Amino acid sequence: MGNKPHTESSLLTVEPYVGFLNLTKSPHTLKSYHQDLRVLKQYLDSAKLAPHSAQPQDMAKFAGQLAKPGQTPIGKPRPAYSTRSMKRILATTRSFYRYLASVQHISNDPTAVFHNLAIRSPQRNPHPLAPKDREDLVRSLKTNDLEGERISLVVLLGFHCGLRVSEIAHMRTRDVDLNQAQVTVIGKGDKERIVPMTEALKRLVEQYVAHEKAPEKASPYLFPSPSDPQRPANPNYLELWVKKAALWAGFENPDELTVHVLRHSFGTQLAEAGASVYEIRDLMGHSSIMVSENYVKLASTKGRQAHQKAFGSIQHVHALSLGALFGVESVLKRHRTRVQKS
Repeated sequence: MGNKPHTESSLLTVEPYVGFLNLTKSPHTLKSYHQDLRVLKQYLDSAKLAPHSAQPQDMAKFAGQLAKPGQTPIGKPRPAYSTRSMKRILATTRSFYRYLASVQHISNDPTAVFHNLAIRSPQRNPHPLAPKDREDLVRSLKTNDLEGERISLVVLLGFHCGLRVSEIAHMRTRDVDLNQAQVTVIGKGDKERIVPMTEALKRLVEQYVAHEKAPEKASPYLFPSPSDPQRPANPNYLELWVKKAALWAGFENPDELTVHVLRHSFGTQLAEAGASVYEIRDLMGHSSIMVSENYVKLASTKGRQAHQKAFGSIQHVHALSLGALFGVESVLKRHRTRVQKS
């Protein structure tokens, strides 16, 4: 994956975009900014505008085009951008024009018009696994070979730590502290957070590292790229592994299982264990406490009843060879202990 995005129209040599992109700190941020700026450049090129000559009315038109079907920067048809994608693209555009102002390429920021735009995301409730599916998934995990360990570890990093797929893909071996039973995560906006591990996850990490980290396989990443150990695995590989775990569990629609569904399941279990919105925010790395509130609402008495009615319920959770299924309570307990000591 590396630092240079593999795209058909790289902006890493195109002024003034390259100057802005050189300010980014992480490969993940660079990739996101690069994709968003290609959308901006596509619009400016079609309007025969240079970045420094764009006016507020041009930026208003740009925002309007994002809300309509069109073409991607490589010419493929696309639907209208989602609200979340629109917000991200406009935020990148604002940052880009602030950079242009800082280097005195422009005197007036045309993206100030974005303040008058009302882009509202629809309320999104978490979609966790049904209780029975949670049990079936963990019961079916395989740890008798390296492939099984790798797949099972990705599942538990999502299910027992609530990590995003990009966070798992870029996790380095040094980010895992087996002595303290915790992982250090670099999340969105390069924000760092510490998440305790369940005993099941800790044992699996120990087992996986002992097999994977042979001298001939030296890599800084927990999940190295198959083609280059010095690079992290593509997140798409991780999603495929999770779907294979869904097949092991006999899910009716295995393609619907994603790392984000596992993350939703983690947040839901935190709320069910009595975590506050602030604890959920800190453990999951939410930028807004409003997102964390969704899990508490789902785990409320009324929400839990509706969820159980829709998905069924499990009265008894059995011990598993891999460890307790609902080990998230231990994550919350260790998090509280660490916060009290700090």
